[in-house]
Amino acid sequence: MSKLLPQWFKSKQKAKGCMVIVGNDVQQLSQLFAEQVQYDAMPVYQLQHDATKIQPQIEAQAEGLIAVRLNLLDAAALKSVIQQIQKAGYFVDLCIFQPDFALPENSHALSAQQLENYWQNTGLTAVNIAQAVIRQMLPKQQGTLIFLGTQQPVESERDLFSQSLSASIRALAQSLAREFHPKGIHVVYCVVPDWQNKNIELMQSLQKTCWHLYQQPKSTWSQELRLGL
Repeated sequence: MSKLLPQWFKSKQKAKGCMVIVGNDVQQLSQLFAEQVQYDAMPVYQLQHDATKIQPQIEAQAEGLIAVRLNLLDAAALKSVIQQIQKAGYFVDLCIFQPDFALPENSHALSAQQLENYWQNTGLTAVNIAQAVIRQMLPKQQGTLIFLGTQQPVESERDLFSQSLSASIRALAQSLAREFHPKGIHVVYCVVPDWQNKNIELMQSLQKTCWHLYQQPKSTWSQELRLGL
């Protein structure tokens, strides 16, 4: 774990804000943010779930961007990453959570195990992320947490289950917004029309929207919005 962060990140200067993007299909979004904020020295940490990882492990790194694979269901592993970020001289000022929006197309029947795994990788992970980053944001009474969601027609049992999980994450975001708004934490639920990581126009629009939400004055904070193209 001591090698999780590159040496040039370590600093004894006053802590600066950084960004954490969580999801299994956020490479393009993470890269867009890294390119924008590199001049502000605001590093981007991309966290991807991997249940096989006993310890957090660097997957890739470039200037301003570090991709880490870890078991997001392991609260201790997630806490360890947050602690390493703090030791490097940063605090999480913006966190974006992208759930798995749909079950694999080749899953014809939804077994109990599939449903449980999907819930763990979306709903439970959303709760773990919220707990970890809000706990770190509270002492400074600042920070933005954005949950991404989707709203698509329900055409099958698979779609119905996906939408029910999106609804649960939306309810979580609404509850957290009510509780932590007075404490300086900005929580937003942002609906994306259709997640396509390779759609550069969509990713650019989402990146600009999230950055706008991050920069909103407290008096104009949005708690829910729909991204349109």
